[in-house]
Amino acid sequence: MSENQVNVAVVGCGIFGEVHATTYAGIEDANLIAVCDVDPERAADFAERFDCRACASVAEIAADETIEAVSVVTPDCYHREVCVELASSGKHMIIEKPLATSVQDADAIALAVDETGVTAMMDFHNRYHPAILAAKARLDRGEMGRPQVMYARLSDRIEVATEWLAWAGRSGPEWFLGSHLVDLAGVLFGKQPRRIFADGRKDVLAARGIDCYDSVQMHLSYDDGMATLETSWIVPNAWPAVCDFYVSLQATEARADIDMSNQGATIVDDGRYDRPFLFGHTPMGRADFGFMSYPIRDFIRAVQSGQPAPCTIDDGLENVRIIAAAMESIQTGQVIELDA
Repeated sequence: MSENQVNVAVVGCGIFGEVHATTYAGIEDANLIAVCDVDPERAADFAERFDCRACASVAEIAADETIEAVSVVTPDCYHREVCVELASSGKHMIIEKPLATSVQDADAIALAVDETGVTAMMDFHNRYHPAILAAKARLDRGEMGRPQVMYARLSDRIEVATEWLAWAGRSGPEWFLGSHLVDLAGVLFGKQPRRIFADGRKDVLAARGIDCYDSVQMHLSYDDGMATLETSWIVPNAWPAVCDFYVSLQATEARADIDMSNQGATIVDDGRYDRPFLFGHTPMGRADFGFMSYPIRDFIRAVQSGQPAPCTIDDGLENVRIIAAAMESIQTGQVIELDA
């Protein structure tokens, strides 16, 4: 057991809540003592699996003085209330992307973090993808020249919106997936865009009673480059991977093409031709394998050391502002100038 072990809780016992809980269970520097979910049965299941306590409310987590840090893994649209309450009680937080689904909510979270001085980190886990790390390292060493043109696509099979996420109509592919793309563009270009133009379509999901965009495309302009980012929630369920994820970066002296949907394994039966997502999170008993655990580990190290988190609330806030500008562009049909 680590001498500087951090007592942690997880709020939200869904797919990514399991990633966080499994990570904590597998590292000595963290002690998972509580989980919370709006579904008591799901929280109880997590509590049994990870040998911790199930809490009935965020207020119970906030009031527990033994809990030092919390993973916020609630649906996109509910982050504000949870984060403000936890920050106000002095809890350090790692928050799943996006920070929020409006600038107003994101500002409120950032203000609460600033006023209380807690450590707060965004979980943009695709920054930790080995292929992204390799491309970024080459850029940083000057081996690729300057990034000039980026194209990135991150889309999900339609089952994610229609079957997995009961709250899909309060988010959308631009928030759930596009936040990753906007973040990666910022990481690879090393700066924020100056202007944005976007377009989107509502059709297939709206016909199923889900009020969100089917697909969104964003064009980000930088001082010396450009990025086209595409995201959709209506990929057919016959597609071999849950996520269709591809990044291409043309720099002045080199090019990187990364197909993150193909991770070297194919499993075929009479029902599906499947390419499983292996590198991100593959459970191994109470531990796990995959890059999605690394931002969570970095968060624990930041809490232990008192040093700033490697992916800050300001990163999350800027991400929300860019996507909100994209939504404004769709609604007005205009190019939106961004603050320098």
